[in-house]
Amino acid sequence: MVFWHNLDMDLRILTADDVRRSLPMAAAVVAMKQAYLQFSNGEAEVPLRSRLEVASHDGVTLIMPSYLRRTEDLAVKIVSVFARNPERNLPTIHAVVVAVDADTGAPAAILEGAALTALRTGAGSGAATDVLARREARTAAIFGSGVQARTQLEAVCTVRSIETAWIYSIDEPGARRMAEDCAGKSPIPIDVRVASSPEEAAEGADIICAATTSSSPVFPDSAVRPGTHINAIGSFT
Repeated sequence: MVFWHNLDMDLRILTADDVRRSLPMAAAVVAMKQAYLQFSNGEAEVPLRSRLEVASHDGVTLIMPSYLRRTEDLAVKIVSVFARNPERNLPTIHAVVVAVDADTGAPAAILEGAALTALRTGAGSGAATDVLARREARTAAIFGSGVQARTQLEAVCTVRSIETAWIYSIDEPGARRMAEDCAGKSPIPIDVRVASSPEEAAEGADIICAATTSSSPVFPDSAVRPGTHINAIGSFT
């Protein structure tokens, strides 16, 4: 973490590593529950996000402000999703979050937003899973193999005692890398498998997370068992 100083204020600058160290997944799940509760109680100002198309580069930039009145949390996120970035060995998502002092309006911190977006989205699914999924859930299926998919898996395993996790992705090498990187990394079980088809991943799952940018279904409904909990965080537009 670094600081930017001038005569009027100190501005914290948090890198992706700073964000991950400062906000473990279990704490992020609790924070998401608190934020959702304020939103449900009418204690949040969340204007419709502004959307800027960058069609010539197959991208979109979104501007998202929010204010939680009870906890006095005020921030703006700017996130860009550029579909061609993987061809350049760049992340699909880039983002920055500016935290603002709700008392004075002064910028308080700038946070690397891609890591925070992945963490927050994972924690959102973790909160939903904790409230809605069966307590005895032991098998998870993750569709996708990017950054978002990894935090989905981490979040689900944080709130349920998952014994087996399946990963399916159209990027099979990416799925294998994810399985190798995540297996046994607490709280994720050692038994992480790469599925050869969407059906193989979904048919035995107690919890399914769809973490892709696909605009069409990524698994057939016929493969979903009764009682399965689904976190559908896919196509965002």
